Amino acid sequence: MSERSEPAAGDAFLAVEDLHAGYGDARVLHGVSLRVGQGEICAILGPNGAGKTTLLRALSGMCRVRGSVRLDGTDLAGRSPDAVARRGVAHVPEGRGTFMPLTVEENLRLGAFARRGRGARQSVADDLDRVYGYFPVLRTRMRQVAGSLSGGEQQMLAIGRALMLRPRLLLLDEPSLGLAPLVTRELFGIVRTINAEEGTTVVVVEQNAHLALGVAQQAHVLETGRIVLSGSAERIQADEQVAQSYLGYRV
Repeated sequence: MSERSEPAAGDAFLAVEDLHAGYGDARVLHGVSLRVGQGEICAILGPNGAGKTTLLRALSGMCRVRGSVRLDGTDLAGRSPDAVARRGVAHVPEGRGTFMPLTVEENLRLGAFARRGRGARQSVADDLDRVYGYFPVLRTRMRQVAGSLSGGEQQMLAIGRALMLRPRLLLLDEPSLGLAPLVTRELFGIVRTINAEEGTTVVVVEQNAHLALGVAQQAHVLETGRIVLSGSAERIQADEQVAQSYLGYRV
């Protein structure tokens, strides 16, 4: 079995140090540390109940934390979700979080809620075109209410709304949940394109470990709120014992 790798020394775009998080008296994360380089895709893997969703919620300011979450040198630990978003962190939660009664375009425009001043209208229009370029089906559905979309289209809409924030860090929680395999592969291909073309750093929580490792550069395996394995996605994917012990498939 591959040994756990300690976080690399030196500066990182996202540096999480000794992070503890939970809800009320319940503690879910116990001293998580990891580093993600700028422009990387990082996969967070592990069984149900391991703390993966809580980790993303901690990074986006949605739960109380102890420890350090530094983004490009700025500590975001303890800041509100709005303050974290204004630093360029976009979170697409499990279940998508789309506003069902609103149209596709209205949902997308909500992602640019913070824009004000001269040029804001044109910049929003430019970003709408950019999102429609990644997700052409959304352009054809722009006047439809979000609740009428298929599951895959709703997931595309959720990611598109996050892109309207112009994020430096994109957090994706179970993007494949409830989607057909073909739609899931298409979605991950688009995420990889966004990462390559825009240099957006991505942290993705995903049950489909094989698929996530196929697009990521590095991965961390969580178990009972602790990181038990870290390394390059290629190395973790190729290790048969790791795959069977932690990821639920055979190499």
